[in-house]
Amino acid sequence: MFLDNMASIKDLNLIDEINDSSNLKLINDRLKLLFWTKNPEITDEENKKKYLDFLNEYWDTLRAYGAGDLELFPDKINYLTLILAANSKNHNIYIKKLAEKYAEKIPIEDGDSKINIWDFIDVAANSRNNDLHLERMILEGDTVLLNQKNQSIYNFEKIRLKLKNYVEKVRNAEMPKEIKDLLVKKSEEAFEGINIGYNIESGIKVSTKEYSGEIPEDWHPPCMREILNDILSGGSPSHYARRSFVVYRFVSQFDPNLRPIEEGIITNRSAQDIATEEQIERFLDEIINIFKSVGDFDVEKTKYYISHNIGYKVANHITHCEYCKNWRDDGGKGLGYYCRPDSTCSRKDIIHPLDYLCHNINRHVKKSE
Repeated sequence: MFLDNMASIKDLNLIDEINDSSNLKLINDRLKLLFWTKNPEITDEENKKKYLDFLNEYWDTLRAYGAGDLELFPDKINYLTLILAANSKNHNIYIKKLAEKYAEKIPIEDGDSKINIWDFIDVAANSRNNDLHLERMILEGDTVLLNQKNQSIYNFEKIRLKLKNYVEKVRNAEMPKEIKDLLVKKSEEAFEGINIGYNIESGIKVSTKEYSGEIPEDWHPPCMREILNDILSGGSPSHYARRSFVVYRFVSQFDPNLRPIEEGIITNRSAQDIATEEQIERFLDEIINIFKSVGDFDVEKTKYYISHNIGYKVANHITHCEYCKNWRDDGGKGLGYYCRPDSTCSRKDIIHPLDYLCHNINRHVKKSE
């Protein structure tokens, strides 16, 4: 995996490399191969031939352009691809697709595979995947036994977490604004002509009397941003985390001032109390599109649970997003992992994730006035 050879490219001049049109062409080709989708209008055999022809063309270009530097060049293109993908809106989908690609190359043992218990815990504790809960595993001494299904899940999660860590470092790196703007611009060029399949905008549209328009990503609380990142990168948040995410996303669009308890009384509002049927159906489609990235995705089950959570048809009231105190002390619900408070979270008037959003909306409105 190219991440294991990062030292070989540490002296490259990033600006020169991403401004090189030949590099950008190879990065675009690399992404096309990663996001390759079958053409339903031709046979499987023709699809396979088309892919292999493109792959051979890509390697021929690498050999020609990387003459004299064959050991470094593939890693360099992978590295530059990661840099640009990390600065794009598609960074999470990139993590998922690349993790799938590398995980597929790891052989699956016929019987149970033995993994050191501490290596297993390191992956399982950060993946949040229900199938990797230690209490569900069979232990043998200081090793964990993994059947073939769990071997696949473990391999994917181990690589996904490693990639996610690198991408987050790139996205959070401090740099001058002009360089950041250049990286974003070049990332758009890198993804040109590529069918992503999951075209997810991290922002959502809100229409209230206070504000109307798309909500920037950083107006949402860190917990909701973290869950979205985890879902889109192929992670598997807990049931409670998914429920809070779904309800937050629904209520934030149609009534961000709605809370589980108002004036000491539990609020029993249904989806149709705050949105039209057309708006609800559109929301369901949007959320289902997001959850397609999750490994255990099932469209019918997902639609049922989302409908139940927002109080639509199969339930008569919204199952509210948890208050902040329940994220900090989650009692094993899998919420604490996503609770990463920033300075806004520490305000006394922020006791619920929607308070964070409303604070940013109000701050923007006041600044505009």
